[in-house]
Amino acid sequence: MDSERRNLRFTQAMLRELRQKAEADGETLLTYLIDMAYLEASDRLRANWSADDGGGHIPKRSTQG
Repeated sequence: MDSERRNLRFTQAMLRELRQKAEADGETLLTYLIDMAYLEASDRLRANWSADDGGGHIPKRSTQG
C-alpha cells in the first residue's frame, strides 16, 4: 500500500503543477478537469490513510456512468 500512496502523492503533485499552468494560460475547462482529477487523487489519499488508521472508509468513485 506504500507504493500506492507514493504514486498518488506523485500524481497529486503533477496535477497541481498542470493545473497552475493551465490556469495561467486561461484554459478554464482544462483547469476545471485537472482540478477534478486532483480532488479525486486527494480523496483516494485520504481514504488510503483512513484505512490504515482503521477509520471510516471513503469508497472509490465509480468510473462507469
